[in-house]
Amino acid sequence: MTPITNLMRRNRSLRKHLLAGAGLTLLAAAPVAAQKSPDLTPYLMASRDAEVALARSAAPASISGAAAVLVLTRDGFVEAAHGSNGFTCLVARSFNARVGDPDFWRPQVRAPHCLNPQASRSVLPEMKKREEWIMSGVSPSQIAARTRHAYAAHQFPMPEAGAMAYMLSPQQHLSEANPHWMPHLMFYFDRSMSASEWGAGGMSAPVINGSADDPSSPVLTLLVPVRQWSDGTTAMGR
Repeated sequence: MTPITNLMRRNRSLRKHLLAGAGLTLLAAAPVAAQKSPDLTPYLMASRDAEVALARSAAPASISGAAAVLVLTRDGFVEAAHGSNGFTCLVARSFNARVGDPDFWRPQVRAPHCLNPQASRSVLPEMKKREEWIMSGVSPSQIAARTRHAYAAHQFPMPEAGAMAYMLSPQQHLSEANPHWMPHLMFYFDRSMSASEWGAGGMSAPVINGSADDPSSPVLTLLVPVRQWSDGTTAMGR
């Protein structure tokens, strides 16, 4: 499971009530998803510098300026900039969503993350391996099976205490209906801690249960909306 998974899924549930044309979103994704070997070119950014800048926009410059930055290549994520504070910034793509999600193959998705040191050590390994598998042509069904095996075999670690990530980029594109959504922080736990212990709920709750739609994942992801984007501008009214 990855951090973007349930945010996109729950955004879709919300926009079903808000937009009469929501069906167009799924139709747009269908041609890519139907391909036996999807063309991965649209998921790559032409400018490495632009991807680095977008990745750093996930967190305030005081944090992201000293973070390591990963960019997506045809071999998966590679380091484009060294860091000194233990944080890692990257731009997640649509295939970080839950396997089976209708938006799994949506090239427009750009989800800048900046993971703290704990998340860089314990959440990032699955994210990096997911991109590697995708770029090497592993099918979504195989990815789901490999992920379950990796967690069961302890090849993927569970989130460390304090693992979290910033998603504060005003340039984020999380869905077609509500691309920016809102700036938020994400906190990662294993499922020995339940969402109910936090009082976590749906998209209008102070703490959002980002794992509610993926009970099979061993990782619990909680989202906490905040007031400002990484550049200091207010999120009100967006």
